Amino acid sequence: MTMEVVAKRLGIAQSTLSRIETGDTGVTSQRLADLCAVYGVKPSTLLDAAAVNSMSDRELDRIGAVIEFVEQVLADVVPRPAPSQIRKTVLAIFRQETISTATTGSEFDPTRYHDLIKILTTKE
Repeated sequence: MTMEVVAKRLGIAQSTLSRIETGDTGVTSQRLADLCAVYGVKPSTLLDAAAVNSMSDRELDRIGAVIEFVEQVLADVVPRPAPSQIRKTVLAIFRQETISTATTGSEFDPTRYHDLIKILTTKE
């Protein structure tokens, strides 16, 4: 879920939700209950930060899609970039796509980064 979707479901501004997530704004017990209902978790999960510490199935699927895409682009690249460079590239694309989909509501599409992959994986 994007922040926009969560904020709408809670009936608050996205900026307010952002401040809640960063800890800049406190939450009442009612707001905590509302957050739990939206996320489908128990209050202890949010309070213990367990929900933040693990990736959702959707996020895991997304990072898997990025890995598959990067591997397809690099299939014919010789010499093959170092694993650490591939890791950095995958994470950079995943982070950017996550931000892009959250802020614009666009579909998750790592293929936008075809040229970027080649640039990031060239030896310096």
